[in-house]
Amino acid sequence: MSEVMSLLSGGWSWILGGLAVVVGLAGSYFGGKKIGKTQEKARGEVAAAQLQTQQAEAIAKKQADNIKVAKHVETSNATLSDAAARDKLRRSKYNVDD
Repeated sequence: MSEVMSLLSGGWSWILGGLAVVVGLAGSYFGGKKIGKTQEKARGEVAAAQLQTQQAEAIAKKQADNIKVAKHVETSNATLSDAAARDKLRRSKYNVDD
């Protein structure tokens, strides 16, 4: 009888140990799943931020090019005489004869 009691008392510790392992594995699985979702969301946010950065760089480059062209035109117009400036305006493709 004492052997049966010792077997049952020792068996409970094995059952509780096995249950603790199962709970630990379940916690690891669900915790890892949550971390995976968080990492995936972070990857998406990083990609979106990189795209915005590229777009901002492209806009800044285009604006710099436009400023460079405008300054070049301004410089070339500053060297024209009044008569030459009027003639240039008359020949412009934007001049609409009424």
